[in-house]
Amino acid sequence: MVQTCRTLLQQNPQFADAWFLLSVAAEAQRNIGKAIQLVDKALELHADSSEYLAQKAKFHALLNQTDASATAAQQALSLNPQNALTLDTLGVVLTRLGYYEQARDALKKAITLKSGNAQYHFNLASAEQFLGNLKQAELHYQQAITLQPNFARAYWALSELHKNTAGDSKLHQMQALLSNDKLSVEDALYLGHAISREHEHAGDYDLAFEQLSRAKQRKRQQLNYDSSIDAALFEAVQNAFPKPVAHKPSVATNKANGVTPLFIVGMPRSGTTLVERILSSHSEVASLGELQEFTLAVHKCSGVKSPQALNGDVIAGALQGTPEALADYYLGSLQTKMSAMAPSSIYFIDKMPLNFLYLGFILRSLPQAKIICVRRNPLDTCLSNFRQLFAVNFSYYNYHYHLEDTARYYILFHRLMEHWQQVLDDRILEVSYDELTREPETVTAQMLGYLELDWQDQCLQFHENQSAVTTASTVQVREPLYQTAVGRWQHYRKQLQPVMALLDEAGINYR
Repeated sequence: MVQTCRTLLQQNPQFADAWFLLSVAAEAQRNIGKAIQLVDKALELHADSSEYLAQKAKFHALLNQTDASATAAQQALSLNPQNALTLDTLGVVLTRLGYYEQARDALKKAITLKSGNAQYHFNLASAEQFLGNLKQAELHYQQAITLQPNFARAYWALSELHKNTAGDSKLHQMQALLSNDKLSVEDALYLGHAISREHEHAGDYDLAFEQLSRAKQRKRQQLNYDSSIDAALFEAVQNAFPKPVAHKPSVATNKANGVTPLFIVGMPRSGTTLVERILSSHSEVASLGELQEFTLAVHKCSGVKSPQALNGDVIAGALQGTPEALADYYLGSLQTKMSAMAPSSIYFIDKMPLNFLYLGFILRSLPQAKIICVRRNPLDTCLSNFRQLFAVNFSYYNYHYHLEDTARYYILFHRLMEHWQQVLDDRILEVSYDELTREPETVTAQMLGYLELDWQDQCLQFHENQSAVTTASTVQVREPLYQTAVGRWQHYRKQLQPVMALLDEAGINYR
């Protein structure tokens, strides 16, 4: 196809579709920068093509260029596209950008035009789930499976909807699919998680753990994960900030229009989403979700060209830059989101749990920022990370394919937080998930006091908050506060013995 397009362009450089197809080919080769250049050439010739604009939006989203992506997506929508694939592309992009209602509308229209596409139903189900429309989400996940009975990811997504209560069991269908020797590693991973949850609902915890371990082991072998790499990264972060970070005002704070950043951090699956929902139910707090922008800002300001988001070179390079430049880049990249989602708030929440790696940079460049770190019982934290399936292409989570690797990662996190408490003093508020579930009013009052906000009763009615949720806790935070997840590790006491040994060796209390 590439050579054909080049031949056509030699004959007619004004052939817009050839430029467009070359952009798609460049994306397939993972050359996204080139893809943008090529689709822009197509748009110079055909500026009112919703198909071209949708792809442009997708390309920018792949590079986390959110403003450019949103602009292209909105331009495409304004042209009232009537092509199902274009609408699906826009729906996926808008979901990624956080425009969930628009995403849902585009995906509904795609299905109206082409109802027999399983992926379209899956994408719409995801948008409905994020919006809290769980019955609609289930309907479309079910339809995706009906249309494509081997759709492993859809089975897993259905199981995520029924984390706390058993739903329509498809155990026999999933087991039959899993017996296929040609099943991909990722499909086996999705099915293994879903089947494990079925066994857990039935109270067969040994079989649940066995099924989960088998599926995760294949993925771990594929990744060839080495925990010493994470250990080196944590050490580099710690060494970069050996002494207290100065309380120095930032000249870039005006970029936030008077809104103070609130970073909610912690190990994944430790209650960060619950804390976010409680605080964002306050009238003066708005959540922008799990953002990649601070990671991107550090990488950009480091001047290091590396596929790794964070490593020793990136840390060293970023420290050479000024705190003001980092703050300016971070806040500047959020202008559109802040205008749309936090127009009159005192605080905006950045709830990327793994920002605990960046706390030194955060308070160096944004000294006005508030930090809340959520902690949970170490055994429940390790087990919950192992039971969860995070983004399969996000290397930060590679530890969670093995229970002992997860424990080692938790120990690194624990030691880093001890370091931050020493060098950042009282600038971080640590909150216990276990205490929050036992004494929600007391702990919520503590958090609001830290933020110097007045008490509002709706903070304890967080489950009535209608805003979208895109994390692994999307179902749980739609329910009133419960304690059933506290002490879940007791069901897996036997399997957790190696974790206990590692925690004992590290001197970490888990009782």
